[in-house]
Amino acid sequence: MEYQPNLQNITGDGGVVVNVEPRSTAAALDLRVGDVVVAVNGQPMRDVIDYRFAIAEEHVAVQIQRGGDQLLFEIEKDVDDDLGLEFSEPLWDRLRTCNNKCPFCFLTQMPKGFRKTLYLKDDDYRLSFLYGNFVTLTNLKEDDWRRIDEQRLTPMYVSVHATDPYLRSVLLGKRDAGDVIADIKRLGAMNIEVHTQFVVCPGLNDGAALRESIEALAALHPIVQSIAAVPVGLTKYRFSGKAPQSVRAAIQVHETSEWINTNWERQPLWAELRGRGPVAGQSAMADLGFCARAGDNLLSDIPLRTFRPDEAARVIDMLEPYQAYFRDKLGYGLVYPSDEFYLLAGRPVPPADVYEGADQIENGVGMVRKFQDDWEVARHKLPPRLRSPKRVVVVTGTLAEPVLRPVVERIGRIPGMSAELKVVRNDFFGETVTVAGLLTAGDVIAQVAPLGPADLVILPKVMFDFKGERTIDDKSPEVIAEALGSPVAMAREPHELVRLIRSVAKTTSPARSAQAAAVAA
Repeated sequence: MEYQPNLQNITGDGGVVVNVEPRSTAAALDLRVGDVVVAVNGQPMRDVIDYRFAIAEEHVAVQIQRGGDQLLFEIEKDVDDDLGLEFSEPLWDRLRTCNNKCPFCFLTQMPKGFRKTLYLKDDDYRLSFLYGNFVTLTNLKEDDWRRIDEQRLTPMYVSVHATDPYLRSVLLGKRDAGDVIADIKRLGAMNIEVHTQFVVCPGLNDGAALRESIEALAALHPIVQSIAAVPVGLTKYRFSGKAPQSVRAAIQVHETSEWINTNWERQPLWAELRGRGPVAGQSAMADLGFCARAGDNLLSDIPLRTFRPDEAARVIDMLEPYQAYFRDKLGYGLVYPSDEFYLLAGRPVPPADVYEGADQIENGVGMVRKFQDDWEVARHKLPPRLRSPKRVVVVTGTLAEPVLRPVVERIGRIPGMSAELKVVRNDFFGETVTVAGLLTAGDVIAQVAPLGPADLVILPKVMFDFKGERTIDDKSPEVIAEALGSPVAMAREPHELVRLIRSVAKTTSPARSAQAAAVAA
């Protein structure tokens, strides 16, 4: 999942040190956990990017805040020598928030009651550079553009959704969404490479609109290095628990008092962008020019819904010929449907050579293929047999069932091993949400506990936050283990899964130990 910063650690006072590498320059200087890096060479540090650029010198002066003391460390080093400090967050000044009102925004599809940071809309170009988070470029100021150029922050990951200016304005929920093609060209002039994505909504930006957008972006190669299409995801909370309605209604969710009061940073209403209230008898969207062309208002009335299998297949059939063309012309595919389209359509994912470079694997493009290929290697390290019977339960969401079922069946063929795949239905967000990354601890506990104790319950790592510490409903692995009455572990890659199976094989079953103790008595 995308990196989500902890806002409590972003104070504007500098970078808080959480680890000092042993035998590093910082350790030799007695820099400590809890120290705060305030400035380098007299320049205040906004984030870890500033820090990395600043210390790439032979002589650096690092200003540290330690308790109530200000300390200055003068350091002579090689240009490439890293000091050996790890920080609590990559951003030290503030998080750049999203000023869009996308109708498919996941944050407006969540109920009340989660931790407050989950309702914050982030759109920070620095997280795009550092972690591959997708951004829209709509909140960049001239200072940001200059910094991207000066520090050569490449690559950037950009959510395009549509290249037609009007359609993109609808998909971003704002009148002035800017010219994304011009923005990407500007990045190219700075020698910044760009990876792009569309969140595709059936009946809105698929079909001819998707074809037009792909061709417009492909014309910008080599600035544009990849183009991915990802299907829209909708929860049962899309409209306060009602069935999905229109794009217009979804945009207006961002303007309700409930959402404004929930969000960390209030975004301006449509009328405020014009400096006046809406015209009598017109909606806010109409007031902002969403009816500027005859019939354009019809777009905002299109119902939001998820893809049917046949529609997912049509997206694949549209994009794969582009892949073949660009593989022949460029040596790689450039255009990719996400894995979810193949799973929705019930089709096998393409072979590994289609995903050469794996530029958007964290966006679900080629992840299934990599898992399957890695499994073919990792499975040979499964234990041949077990000394005592063991039982494991592997948990996933409904989307990944066809991927994991043959894996778990193979594990279950190990003599002495009972392996069960538990596909957890997402009751919390609704059955339209099928990815493992949005499983809640509540649903896992409710559906796995009735299976009884196991020697190990293996949970998908993606259902936890970036650090693997808590689920979306704020539960730790320890809390889940206690509720299940079984030890739990997390896995994402096949080698992690195999390592856990080997570890279980070496342990003594608690039930077997009790039986042995009773016999001995």
